[in-house]
Amino acid sequence: MTSATSEEEHVMTQELVDHRLQVGDRAPVIALPDASGNVVEIVPADSAATAVVFTSNGCPYALAWHDRIQDVARDYADRGVQVVQIVPNDAELQPLDSPAAMAARVERGEVAGTFLRDDDQTVARAFGATATPDVYVIDRHGVVRYHGAPDADYDDPAQRAIWLRDAIEDLLADKDVTRPSTSPAGCSVKWRLDLQWWAGCPSHDRAREMVLEVLDRMGRHDVRVQPVEVTSPAQAAALDFVGSPSFVIGGADLFADRGAPTALTCRTYRLEDGRFSPLPSIEELEKRMRAALVRPWELPGWVDFRKQQ
Repeated sequence: MTSATSEEEHVMTQELVDHRLQVGDRAPVIALPDASGNVVEIVPADSAATAVVFTSNGCPYALAWHDRIQDVARDYADRGVQVVQIVPNDAELQPLDSPAAMAARVERGEVAGTFLRDDDQTVARAFGATATPDVYVIDRHGVVRYHGAPDADYDDPAQRAIWLRDAIEDLLADKDVTRPSTSPAGCSVKWRLDLQWWAGCPSHDRAREMVLEVLDRMGRHDVRVQPVEVTSPAQAAALDFVGSPSFVIGGADLFADRGAPTALTCRTYRLEDGRFSPLPSIEELEKRMRAALVRPWELPGWVDFRKQQ
């Protein structure tokens, strides 16, 4: 079976628009460990504005914009603005994003503001972040008022993260943000797919084969598949595991069934023709994986940031 055409891929990724935060949406709760392992909760009401930047210690685009982001954190610290930098990449795929590497950057004085690790990628998934860097500006009511890139050119320090600064200035002036959205730009987030399974079901081996086949079709060797064996009802409850196998990215079940109870059981999928099956069709799995793993340049309406000047 051949890979989807570009037109089909566009239709598949359009589904993600409903998932990713849009300007005007309420931002999810952020409570993540910092480089020392201490959990930090971000409370937008405590600040005049909050800039959330999904970033990486190993992405060349994030590194190119890094100093500009730190300057924003320093320049606005005494004006009631907090800058929260979150590292969401899977550390096995990007070792420079490990907790130890983060702590080393903090020790060297390279980071201003709050620096957090999203190890299970749930916050990145909740925001719908696709890039490093990916910037969100949130008002004191917790509403997203800007989303996109820091500025128009990673290679021009004179830009000074002007799109981010302008959004902050508009919020501080109690104005609508003049430029509320731009195309996110940078390296794609390095995702992990958790394949959750229970030994009482014989379908998990085929499920892994299907996931690897889809990733190969997509050319996505930057996604790590992690088998997670579920062995007790307590673990099932903690993981919101509703049956084997389950496909999870960033803590979100790709086939979420809100009303299903957690249990050590075989999972039932409904195929497109109405039949029941122990596995989804590979076409439906591919559609949902493409939507969840979309990269910035695959988003509907994406504009090449290198040509935005």
